[in-house]
Amino acid sequence: MTSPDSPQETTSEGPVPGAVTWFEIGTADMARAQRFWSGLFGWQLQGPPGVYLSVPAGDGIPGGVLPVPAGATYATFAVQVADVDAAAARAVELGAVVVVPPADNPGGVRSAYLRDPDGSVFAVWRPPAGGVPAAG
Repeated sequence: MTSPDSPQETTSEGPVPGAVTWFEIGTADMARAQRFWSGLFGWQLQGPPGVYLSVPAGDGIPGGVLPVPAGATYATFAVQVADVDAAAARAVELGAVVVVPPADNPGGVRSAYLRDPDGSVFAVWRPPAGGVPAAG
């Protein structure tokens, strides 16, 4: 939710830096997660089973479900930024700890995962030049 004094989260060109634009759920059991989230919210997860399942936006924020080792499960959100490296460095200055350093991902996305001073994991990311890659 934005306050009257804060900028709008989207423009006619799409999301603006600083907006929460993605969520991600790491699970040790992809089939169970797919049954759970589809059953709970009706999400139609798309993609190669066992690799990465995209959650279409519908009326909300898009996201994804991916496999992780047992004991490393998580749910997090991602904030779009213009410069992933600078945002990660600023987060560290403010007390965050780097979980996954800035890196280029398939499709041209650049991202980093951090843990805030209270222990919550979040990501910062930048879409590829030309916009967000297609889901799937």
